[in-house]
Amino acid sequence: MTFTRRFVSVSIALALCACGSDPVLSDRDGGAGDASTPDAHVPDVDGGRGDAGPPPVDGGPACATREPEFPADPTAGAWEPGYANPGVGGDLPNVNSIGFGADGTVYIGGEFTTAGYQAARNIAAWDGATGWRPMGEGLSGRVRSIAVATDGTVHAAYAPDDGWEATRIARWNGTAWTTVAESTGSIEEIVFVGTTLLAAGGFTQIGGVDVAGLARFDGTTWTGYAGLAPDGTVQAISATSLNDVCIGGSFSTLGVVASRGAACWNGTAWQARPLPFEHYIGFYDLQRDPADGSLVGAGDFMLDDTGTNGGSIARWVGDRWELIGRGVMSEFGPGSTKSVRGVAFAPSGMYVGGAFRAIDAAEPRPVNAVARWREGEWDDIGGVYAEVGFIGGSDNVYMVGAGPDGSVYFGGLFTRSDSVTVSHVVRFDGTYWSALRTPDEEYEGVAGSVAVLEREASCAIYVGGTFTYAGPIRANNIARYTREGGYQALGDGVVGSVLEIEVLGEGRVVAGGAFSDESGTVFRNVALWDASEWRPLGGSVDGEVSALESVPADSPDAQELIYVGGDFDNAGEVPAEDLAMWNGEVWTAIGGGFEGYPYDWDPTGEERAGTSVRAILRDPESGDLIVAGAFRTAGPDGLVVNNIARWDGEAWHAYGDGLGRISEHPNALAFWNGRLVAVGTFESSGETTVGRVAAWNGTAWEAVGPIPLEGFPHVVAVEAVGSALYVGGSMQFGEGEGTHVAVYDGTTWTPLGEGASDIVEALVGMDEGVYVGGTFDRTGTSPSVGLSLWRFAP
Repeated sequence: MTFTRRFVSVSIALALCACGSDPVLSDRDGGAGDASTPDAHVPDVDGGRGDAGPPPVDGGPACATREPEFPADPTAGAWEPGYANPGVGGDLPNVNSIGFGADGTVYIGGEFTTAGYQAARNIAAWDGATGWRPMGEGLSGRVRSIAVATDGTVHAAYAPDDGWEATRIARWNGTAWTTVAESTGSIEEIVFVGTTLLAAGGFTQIGGVDVAGLARFDGTTWTGYAGLAPDGTVQAISATSLNDVCIGGSFSTLGVVASRGAACWNGTAWQARPLPFEHYIGFYDLQRDPADGSLVGAGDFMLDDTGTNGGSIARWVGDRWELIGRGVMSEFGPGSTKSVRGVAFAPSGMYVGGAFRAIDAAEPRPVNAVARWREGEWDDIGGVYAEVGFIGGSDNVYMVGAGPDGSVYFGGLFTRSDSVTVSHVVRFDGTYWSALRTPDEEYEGVAGSVAVLEREASCAIYVGGTFTYAGPIRANNIARYTREGGYQALGDGVVGSVLEIEVLGEGRVVAGGAFSDESGTVFRNVALWDASEWRPLGGSVDGEVSALESVPADSPDAQELIYVGGDFDNAGEVPAEDLAMWNGEVWTAIGGGFEGYPYDWDPTGEERAGTSVRAILRDPESGDLIVAGAFRTAGPDGLVVNNIARWDGEAWHAYGDGLGRISEHPNALAFWNGRLVAVGTFESSGETTVGRVAAWNGTAWEAVGPIPLEGFPHVVAVEAVGSALYVGGSMQFGEGEGTHVAVYDGTTWTPLGEGASDIVEALVGMDEGVYVGGTFDRTGTSPSVGLSLWRFAP
């Protein structure tokens, strides 16, 4: 048993739907060629425990009978690669541009620092045979558009010096980047028409030439179009020749002609292709339908106000725009729309991607950001989901591109596409989804965030949080993991968020959080995995569970006791405020409840803050329960304890002046070198400043370190690893130093290299090193999604 507890609030629930008329499958080999064997390696999803870890070494004990063995210096180490998802990575990465070479190379651009495990700055090349490769030192800012010339040279419009707007075009000759032009104002898209490069955007000057919105470059000179002066940004170009150029964007006039959203050049004059309403943005992408050459526009618009259609995807039919399949919609259905960022044509149909959430206005069906139009009908092809990093917005897909092999590529913020864990870019060949992988590289990140890690002796760790896939397998928020064997699912997992796990041994674990079974009728918020299936603990509890602790059975015929803490009112049918015990048959309330802090603004003292238990730890010597969370008093007699107290089986006891006050509380507990340690958002114990990490010296709380944190740190996790103490959370050391995770050697606090890119919510030590879980997508300089390993130095 690991005497460590941690707490994290997870408030996002993701609902998944795949309702298409065609099979939506996963091509596990990730290749750009044959997709006939999608299940090349099938994960163990039967719910079994599988292997019990590595065999004994030199006749030593099996892993199930011993705890991990830590090195003499458990602070020294390095981040180990292997925990990414296939695709690109970085701090809040995204993909928004693509180009295709005649040799089958795919060029990907956006904002990222890695491609696979290669360092790649905002642009990289990929092919199915060799995987990812960098393109020199890359480009210094967001890549907005990529165009490949007939001679194979790659051109990219990008934002120099990490700016937001792309204002520079560079050329890659296979060895180095050279600047082609700079602009005043944004460059949104570049395309080649023969040997001529066209550029569109919001610029007023490019290559030193005064020209607005659209320009062409013959390799020597930039020129514009006479009288062209768009009153908005040109976002898209579709050209079959220099005498057949269509543009779309947010403009309403071009100076020479009034045309809301789109217009076409016939070699001598601009011809209007106007949208009917002025209060929509316009077009993001224009493409020609290869079947009949007609112009198709994707954007953010509606063509009528009848309340019966969607919008944002339309075809020009000679005198007007006409919705394709009555458009796409927001989650509200007909009468609404959401943006379509890209459109592409492939042999298997027309594909769109963006922020929309429904198709088929006649009988609306939910989709998630991508869809296919084929044979006069919309298809749901499975959807893409942003499960890692920033997921507050609905604009999920930024790019759709059709490759010469007939596949369609999607890029954006997403981190899962239907049944495939990916990182911001994915390929669909009409039947199978496949990630852009490098052969022989391991990708063991999770498609989401990790809130809890718990070890099974020295055999394995259990991983819980909010995720659908763990590595290549569908795990549904909880999985078992070994470095040698990868992930194993625990049956069908749970629906919701797993916030705490307690390992009971022999393949049995208890999970707590904010979840239920798939039906929502068998268990809620706490459940037992008995090594073969999930079972309820009585009538479950009626609120979130964030703390678990077990007491081993005292005889072979008895069952262990399970203590459950969180934010609830009842355990089964028993009133039990925030803390209860399950003995295998019935629930029992523990301690008589808690009372919160009175609000300063209420002079009567009757209005009080809510209470919750966020950590439970059993004292290995006395057997007492140590309970921490958000509460002022404990028990029916109102003993003032200030967020942390000890229960001896009969009564509560305070730990001095406690820790923190209202809105400042402990999140996790551990024993380290024989001392109780608490971490959280607190700063003081009574009048004594103790910082965010404090140790109990037998009579009072004192600072550990103190830890030199900046800003408003929120320490979430703590783990004792031999003589060292590891902590994680939302915290930062000095400028330019590591973030979110650190170690204390008894004298000095040290960040773990460059740290993690986002919050660290869980820590657990094993023989090989310290596993770290959270909401991050990078640790050190390597992509790591949700889970990573700080490997001990040899």
